[in-house]
Amino acid sequence: MKITTSFKAAAAALLIAASGQAKAETVSFADSFPLEHYLSKEGMVFWMNRAEELSGGEIDFRHFPAGQLAKAKGILQKVRDNAVQAGYVGIGYVSDRMPLNGASMIAGMTGESLPGSKAYWKLVKEGALRHEFDENGVVPLFAAVLPAYQLVLAGEPISSTDELKGKKIRSSGTLNLAVEAFEGTPVSLPAPDIYLGIQRGTLDGSLLPPGSVKPYNLQEVIGSTSTNGSFGTFAITAVMNADAFNALSPEQQAALVQAGDETVEHLGTYQDGKVAEALQEFRDLGIAVYEFDDATLASLEPMMASVKAAWVARMEERGLNAAEVVSEFEAAVAAAESN
Repeated sequence: MKITTSFKAAAAALLIAASGQAKAETVSFADSFPLEHYLSKEGMVFWMNRAEELSGGEIDFRHFPAGQLAKAKGILQKVRDNAVQAGYVGIGYVSDRMPLNGASMIAGMTGESLPGSKAYWKLVKEGALRHEFDENGVVPLFAAVLPAYQLVLAGEPISSTDELKGKKIRSSGTLNLAVEAFEGTPVSLPAPDIYLGIQRGTLDGSLLPPGSVKPYNLQEVIGSTSTNGSFGTFAITAVMNADAFNALSPEQQAALVQAGDETVEHLGTYQDGKVAEALQEFRDLGIAVYEFDDATLASLEPMMASVKAAWVARMEERGLNAAEVVSEFEAAVAAAESN
């Protein structure tokens, strides 16, 4: 009798344990960042860790970093197909599928990362940009923008905008308009390929925020970077297949959403805090860190102002409500900067 009772108790315990385990959901997550990249550590991995904590362990993740499953441009399709349940989507790589989200990257729209990220997340989560995620069958998990992009060159600093004409500059999405505005040649390619492009001379430089130079080891091949340009930015998002998201319990969904809100705050704060630190590292390495002089800024200002008008015109030619999106975005940025 004692053996039978003990066996029943043990069996019951196993059933309870198995029942608890059955509630756990393993979500596959793909991105294109090296694990040492801050957008991996402070963005994607931070979000996954918080989601796991907030769900009480009911959600865990199988992480595929560094383009293991797909390059940056292909991850959205992988998530749409549910080949991977969730992943990073760089808006500049999917402008064909999410054209209006390009408003987040227009020159002069945002400066520091935190207010820009809060504004962008507001429009993605519940505003004028949400429908492009819904139309692609994905649920946005978080969204952020990088600090204002600077001119990173293989060679010496420029002393006038005339020196920019014809330069081959890596950019993508809406950033291409900024390169075209100063009569450069935009070259679209994934960030991990910039190093070889500069090393081989097929690129003269890139538009990048200071924090994105070292993760790709570009400090080894560049000669200069500006500090006071406003060439636009890049928007990053994380998304989940809508069917996979809807299959989760309401509590699990809430954990993912809360983790997203916290990631926007954390990543924006982190990025803004690292700008000055990154620039000092470049100086220590002998890279020329400089401000555009007043004359160059005066020449750049109307060029960058034309980017917004050009973007709106392009979108409205396609029947998209670009002016409304820009207006809503500008209001969201102003509100975030005032708080």
